[in-house]
Amino acid sequence: MFSSKATSSSPKYAPLAPHDDGEGSIATEKRSSSSDDHDDHSAPLLQASDNIPVDTPSKPSQLPKLIIYLSFALAILSTVNVALLPATLSKYRAYPFSDSELEALPYGNASLGLERAAEMMPAPQVYRHSWPDRIVRVSRKLKSAVWGHGVQVYITVEDSTIMRFPIPSTGANACALSWRPSPELSARAKDVTTKGDVTEIEVWQLIAPSVTSATVSSRSLKELDYDTLSYSSLPVRGELLGVLDLTAKPNSTTVEFACPSEADNLVVELRCQRVACHVSYMQIDMAPRVGFELVRRRE
Repeated sequence: MFSSKATSSSPKYAPLAPHDDGEGSIATEKRSSSSDDHDDHSAPLLQASDNIPVDTPSKPSQLPKLIIYLSFALAILSTVNVALLPATLSKYRAYPFSDSELEALPYGNASLGLERAAEMMPAPQVYRHSWPDRIVRVSRKLKSAVWGHGVQVYITVEDSTIMRFPIPSTGANACALSWRPSPELSARAKDVTTKGDVTEIEVWQLIAPSVTSATVSSRSLKELDYDTLSYSSLPVRGELLGVLDLTAKPNSTTVEFACPSEADNLVVELRCQRVACHVSYMQIDMAPRVGFELVRRRE
């Protein structure tokens, strides 16, 4: 009686294992039949409850722990390598390689790619040089003084030197004025006398005769008489071609300017820009050359 009531009121039913005397099987059959009489729809519910899957706890992933361990090992290894680096470098310095060991080291071909160096380097700038064929001194203090054509170059605050350069017939349309100093070990090093600040010698282009000149009717400087030239008859200044530094080594050159296209000569005036400035020498055509010259870049 007690077992039958407990079975009917319970939501689940577990059959008893049969005994050897066979009484257990009979009791089981009776209990199942009485359960069918009381509630016909309990059997499907009991059968469905047996098929419900039971959730099993999943194992935690081991990958994050493995990454942490590897990172920790890598940090320890890096620390050890940094700590051993000074000792390793000191051993290499204390025991340098011998000549035989250095020769045994694998060296690359040092000349590899040198055949292409000439193609990568820009072409050297080659110039044609022109020496002045007229040199005249004029003075703004003695405006009517005439020294005439010669080889004396005299540049001060009050004195200027006029030079006429033949323009090279061939080459690019790029000219410049250059100062060529005497070599240091040359006997001509004492020929040039400089005083004060000679780092800025102005180079002015003369473009037309003066209004007081006798050749005022001439439209160019071709008929200019350099033997009678003075500061009062100084030709008209045009463009400032550049500034020369006579202390520069190995030489000093103005910026390039367009060569006069319709003229055979370039007439310039050399004057001091600084107050304390003095330059004097003889510009003689002899080796080694010392003085001012006109250069034209070759094409």
